[in-house]
Amino acid sequence: MNTLKDVWRQFKLFIRFDSETILKITQDRYETGNAFLIVTFSLFAIYIPLLFSSNINNIFDLIFFGVLDGTFSWVFSSLVMWFALGRVFKENVDLNSIITITGYSHGLVGFVSIWFFLQNSFMNFGDRVNQVFILLLIFWIYNAVAKSLELGFFMEKRNTKLSSAIFIFILFWTSDPLKIII
Repeated sequence: MNTLKDVWRQFKLFIRFDSETILKITQDRYETGNAFLIVTFSLFAIYIPLLFSSNINNIFDLIFFGVLDGTFSWVFSSLVMWFALGRVFKENVDLNSIITITGYSHGLVGFVSIWFFLQNSFMNFGDRVNQVFILLLIFWIYNAVAKSLELGFFMEKRNTKLSSAIFIFILFWTSDPLKIII
């Protein structure tokens, strides 16, 4: 396991589609723990604005179970994507690598909290701008998963795009914290 500084550096390179970093991440079996940290921090970041602006008595329970639900949804959607790649598309991929790729791409969800913080602190961008930003973020997650599968496992574009769409659909369908932002 790397330090948080190394994980952050790898995450920044991953979301920029650096092929060396993607190959390193997909071939290292111990990157799954780093992906878990990224997912946990991104889910916790969604709840930070709620933490500061809420007067709910059980806010910590809400945050704990929200992060737990979001983590379970991430693992479940990664398993569904792995099953689709293995059974439907007949690709031979490692489950740890799939979980790592999807975990690193899930970290992009943390940018929603930055967006809402900027909106609440400086100006209100409006509902239409918020919707466009969230759709662009979902498309960025989709591209991150598709490009990583393509670069890391040398798969066909059709298979990577369909499996990425399956991942996004299942993730946003089962995750309550991600339903908050939509």
